[in-house]
Amino acid sequence: MIDKINTAKIVACCGSGGVGKTTLSATLGLKAALSGKKTIVLTIDPAKRLADALGLKSMQFQEQKVPNSCFQQIGIQPKGELYAMMLDTRHVFDRVVTTYSSSPEMAKNILKNRYYQFLSTSLAGTHEYMAMEKLYELYEKKTYDLIVLDTPPSRRALDFLDAPERLNDLFGRHFFWNLLKPYFKAGKLGYRMIYFVASPVLRSISKIFGIQALNDLADFFYLADDSFIDGFRNRSKAIKSVLSGPQTVFIAITSPMRAPMLEASFFYDKLKENNMPFGGFIINRVHKELPKLQETDRDAIHACVSSDELAQKITQNYHRFERLGASCKQLIDNLRTVTDPSISIHQIPFFESDVHAFEHLFRLQSYLK
Repeated sequence: MIDKINTAKIVACCGSGGVGKTTLSATLGLKAALSGKKTIVLTIDPAKRLADALGLKSMQFQEQKVPNSCFQQIGIQPKGELYAMMLDTRHVFDRVVTTYSSSPEMAKNILKNRYYQFLSTSLAGTHEYMAMEKLYELYEKKTYDLIVLDTPPSRRALDFLDAPERLNDLFGRHFFWNLLKPYFKAGKLGYRMIYFVASPVLRSISKIFGIQALNDLADFFYLADDSFIDGFRNRSKAIKSVLSGPQTVFIAITSPMRAPMLEASFFYDKLKENNMPFGGFIINRVHKELPKLQETDRDAIHACVSSDELAQKITQNYHRFERLGASCKQLIDNLRTVTDPSISIHQIPFFESDVHAFEHLFRLQSYLK
């Protein structure tokens, strides 16, 4: 895995929510910085403790350098630099609008449009697309040797990869766009007369969603001229090209539980099917496989504690962790049987406490070799 990361410009960390993806994205960034790369970690919704671990007061929408004092407190001098920033979906989308609008007036009107405000904050796929938009912007700047992207948690493994195509569909093959476009071609008067002369389908839609919602939608598509739409499409194609190129590596992060493991496996299969660059799996919070408790061990426990009740609780607790270890091993063995033998699988052990200090990130990166 690390060999692939060393030659990459972009590392996209993917997986379901709750598996430690954001923390491990930061850990990969730290490892790259220690090796000499100027690295930035782009994250979506980091916990406050991650900012604390990186020596930052809070995660900002601007690029922030992790202070040298973090490295000094654990007695190391990094060969590279580590930066971090949080994604602001609306801010990134606004910049896209400003970039591809043919005039400041057009940009101003689109930004005020209520359908755009919904699109930029609530439409399915917006967070995923804007994550890639910011990633592409940083990649084009060529300021960093490596960009580590913590992708948004999703219920479907391919939401992140499908986002550009779904946003393109909005402008290229969108149902409402195809219905409304003929009226826009008729000019301003044709646009204003949509409701009065529109097809029965549009009139039915207006009854369901309301005429104001239809007007907001019509306003948006009227304002978004061909140059705006073409610019958006071309940018989406460029992003997809970068993601599928040799400069990008996808990492599947999961935990040793059935649902996240199935999603990680499905994600790997789809990447392989589409010839996308895959770097390996990181399985977080793995319980160690424990040996069976022998009779001599039980006798030793009874000899060390003051009561049979306490000895029984210790024994029960040991059996619980024994089962957890066996379950983790079984799930990881199952993953090995359905993936290529050359695919690396890194295991991060289960720790007693969450990551809330820089030294914890440093400890984690030692397991990624």
